[in-house]
Amino acid sequence: MTSSERLQEALDLNSFVTNAQSAAVKRAHPDADETDVRMRVASRWVRDPSLLLAAFGWDVSKRGY
Repeated sequence: MTSSERLQEALDLNSFVTNAQSAAVKRAHPDADETDVRMRVASRWVRDPSLLLAAFGWDVSKRGY
């Protein structure tokens, strides 16, 4: 496999995981708007919740994953 093919595989896998997490968030929070869905997905990727609070005002302890 070439390096560009490996990169494409990694990007495809990342997209698959992100889409799966978005679907899970939408099932758990059917009334969430797209921003809420994106923030909840992002909060699963970012290891330090204080970064989300500082950058976006998203408090994981109050709003959840």
